[in-house]
This record gives sequence, structure tokens and C-alpha cells, in this order.
Amino acid sequence: MPVPKVPRKKAPKKELTHPNRATPKANNYFTNLMKTEEGRALRKQWSTKPRKNAGRPKGTRDGYTLEAITPIREQAKKDAERIVAKMTKDNNIDDEYAIEALKAAVEIMREPCQNRDRLTAARMVLDFTKTKPAAKSEVTIGKAEAFLESLLVSDDEEEQDGSET
Repeated sequence: MPVPKVPRKKAPKKELTHPNRATPKANNYFTNLMKTEEGRALRKQWSTKPRKNAGRPKGTRDGYTLEAITPIREQAKKDAERIVAKMTKDNNIDDEYAIEALKAAVEIMREPCQNRDRLTAARMVLDFTKTKPAAKSEVTIGKAEAFLESLLVSDDEEEQDGSET
């Protein structure tokens, strides 16, 4: 039979070194403010007020502010338009939605963002513009078929040679 578990001994409770700091003071401004209906409304108004400097723009990396990222994004947009114009000319892309998607992907590749996003955009551009190489199994099947066909041709030639003699 298993031995019953014995609970651990608990450490004795310590005295608070600063007992007055543990609880809010009675003369705290915000404590007194929350006691009245007007004070609660005022506190709610303060907490829901939009901030002036709310932080970095959505979708930007750490360390970039709106002023720093704006020229980088504009340059990326110009580069994307130039690159996609050349790609559409070289690959005969006529669909306006495909052109727009390529512009967005090239723009993401040119901006400073996470590597995962850049790789996904690059893969999309390559899939759309370049042809994929033939699969390895297709190549080996082709070689096997060619080998079998050469055997049949050589068998036919041997039969013809054997019947002539």
C-alpha cells in the first residue's frame, strides 16, 4: 500500500515591514474621487480620453516612429510600382487584381518588417512570375519510359534481323 502523503510544513507568516504602504491611504486623491458618482464619471472620462502619443503605428517594427517609417514606406511604394511595371511587361500580366497583389507583395518585401512576412511575400512573387521546375518523380518516370521504349525498339530490330537470316 502506498504511504499517505504528508503535507509540507508552511513557513510562518512574516510581519509587514511597512504596513501603511500595503493599503491605500484614506487621504489618497483617487480613492476619494471614486467615492462619489461625479468622481467616478470624471475618472472614466480621463481613462477613455485618447492619448496624444499613443505609440508606434500599427504594423511597424520596434524602434520606428511614424515620422521615421513614412518616408521608408513611400520609397517602398515607388520601388514596387517600378518593379511591378517591369514584371507585367516581361510576363504579360493583364489582370488588374494580380498587378495590385504583386505591388502589395513587393512593397512588403521592401519595407522593414519581420522576416516571416518578407519570405511569404517573396514566395508569392516567385510563384506568380517564375515557373516551377519539374518534379523529380516526373523526370525519373520520363527516363524509365524512354528506357523501356529503347528496349522495345531494340527487340523489334533483333526480331527483324533474326527473320532475315
